[in-house]
Amino acid sequence: MILSDLVARLAALDIDTIARASLQQQGDKLAEQVRVALSTGPGGSHDHPWRQTGALHDSIGCLADGEDVVIGSASDVALYQEHGTPTVPPRPTFGPIAAEQGEAIAAAIAITITQAIRSA
Repeated sequence: MILSDLVARLAALDIDTIARASLQQQGDKLAEQVRVALSTGPGGSHDHPWRQTGALHDSIGCLADGEDVVIGSASDVALYQEHGTPTVPPRPTFGPIAAEQGEAIAAAIAITITQAIRSA
């Protein structure tokens, strides 16, 4: 392959779009892992009271914007469970799952970008 051809093919590659799509995909996977952690049927263990109705599970979402992704919930219950209140101890879910998956997510995004460059 001629160097000028390679340079032209790499210049045509839209790395930003590829990275954003991969970030969204990984964010969606992380949000699903949080949802799974918040899932049990009604009447389950009272060790995890946020799992009783499924409403918190259903409130979990993902928004990727540029180089940032946010996994969260519009429900106040998510905040109360994650950080606690004066009468409820913290029962974190978002933070531990994000910490556990952070390196794997970064690696998956890097692999996606590397594959796109190699296929150019």
